[in-house]
Amino acid sequence: MARSDDPQAYLPLHPLEFRILLVLLEGASHGYEIVKRIEERESGWAKIYPANLYRRMRDALSRDLIQEVESPGAETDARRRYFEVTELGRAVAREEARRLEGLVADARAQRLLGSAPGGSGRAG
Repeated sequence: MARSDDPQAYLPLHPLEFRILLVLLEGASHGYEIVKRIEERESGWAKIYPANLYRRMRDALSRDLIQEVESPGAETDARRRYFEVTELGRAVAREEARRLEGLVADARAQRLLGSAPGGSGRAG
């Protein structure tokens, strides 16, 4: 994919790619830590296999949504590669969140979900 400065050109994001961006918005991290943080947030999320994670990270790198950086702490481990979100990645994550918010609003309008976050999730 050719690089575009238009965040809309990257949508929709793969769900795992969006989750990676959300974790990296909190600060630079490495692959294992990214997996742990995603799994902590979403107990219902299926196991994240390393091949899937690194495929999505490789794609995000190639599209300049994330970039490799030096270890953010004093401790360094040559086996670990650290990543952070780029400004483009931040803009794409914001647009993806808006896109998903619109889908949820549509689902609520069709009474597929409750009218407020944390609702029963049942049509009423």
